[in-house]
Amino acid sequence: MKHFSLTEWADFVRGLVPARQKASMLSHLDSDCSRCRRTVEMWTSIVNFSKHEAAYEPPASATRVAESYLVPLKLALRLAHNLKLAQPIFDSFKNLAPEGVRGLEAAPQQLMYQCVNIFIDVRLEPKRTSNTMILTGQVVDSRKPGGGLASIPVALFGKSVTLLETVTNQLGEFHFSFQTEQNLRLLLETPDDALLALLPDIDAGTG
Repeated sequence: MKHFSLTEWADFVRGLVPARQKASMLSHLDSDCSRCRRTVEMWTSIVNFSKHEAAYEPPASATRVAESYLVPLKLALRLAHNLKLAQPIFDSFKNLAPEGVRGLEAAPQQLMYQCVNIFIDVRLEPKRTSNTMILTGQVVDSRKPGGGLASIPVALFGKSVTLLETVTNQLGEFHFSFQTEQNLRLLLETPDDALLALLPDIDAGTG
């Protein structure tokens, strides 16, 4: 079964896909693809949120807190004039019943962050047997055709983890693999701003 991409579903929800492609995507949803239905639900929530929050800017105090995280890495001075805090707008674990949380201890967690027109899609997947985590993500600009931001520098760091760096591919995607760590933060340098996303703590355990 062919699945449509994250950006294609984003365009679908915003009514930007051609009629023929829209019909194909509707047919795909009718085939009861739960994966793509969840993606559509996520983007619908994001679009509705954006309509009310398009003019949102984080308070100066939040920006100062974000900058303080970067001081040990000597990045704050370079980014102080354009650093913004990306706001969490979707969490697949949020509001789950306690039984559901226990049942998803080793399951991936899907997160979405937004800063004006930039969306950061993140998937955190703990590997219990090796005490490692896999982080995959995508950076999307809702103003661009296709959405994905290519060649964007992305840095991952935590309270004790060594800074890890990569750049996004042509679709705006990136990937990290690392030992389980708390207080994780993502730093992305887009063409306009530096964005900081604070990731939730996950205890992957040792199995």
